[in-house]
Amino acid sequence: SFIKASYFSKKTNLICLSDDSGLEIDLLKGEPGIYSSRWAGKKNNFNLAIKKIYNKMNSIKNDWKNYNSAKFVCCLTLFWPNGKSYSSKGIVKGEISSKKKGKNGFGYDPIFVPLGHKQTFGEMKPKLKMSIDHRFKAFQEIKKFFI
Repeated sequence: SFIKASYFSKKTNLICLSDDSGLEIDLLKGEPGIYSSRWAGKKNNFNLAIKKIYNKMNSIKNDWKNYNSAKFVCCLTLFWPNGKSYSSKGIVKGEISSKKKGKNGFGYDPIFVPLGHKQTFGEMKPKLKMSIDHRFKAFQEIKKFFI
C-alpha cells in the first residue's frame, strides 16, 4: 500500500490513500498473501482461486482440517505530497472452511471463518462482516485523519 500511495501522491501532488489486502494461510506459508487477487486470474475468478487453495492445501496435508488457521490482513497507507505518510494494519484471524459456504461478500469470503464465529464471511450479513473484518480494523486506526 505504501508503494502505491507514494507513487500516486507524487504523480498527482495530492494526498493519496491506498489499500493492500490478502488472505494468509498458515499451511501455505502465508500464501496467497498480497497476491490473493492474482490467484483469481485475469478474469477475477475466485472460484478458481479457492480451488487452487484447496488443491494446494490437500497436496501438503491430506487431512488439513486441524491445520487450517489463516488470517485476512489489510494495510492502509496515507501519503502526502511532502513525503509524510501513515500506515495502519488490520488483521482478522480465523480458519479455512472445508467447503465453500455462503453467497455474500466476495473473493475468499465463502471459505473464511473468523475466530469466535461459526459462519464464513460469505454466510454473514454484510453489516456484521464489515464490523469485524480486516479493512474495518485498519480503517479504525487511520480514521483520525478523516475526522
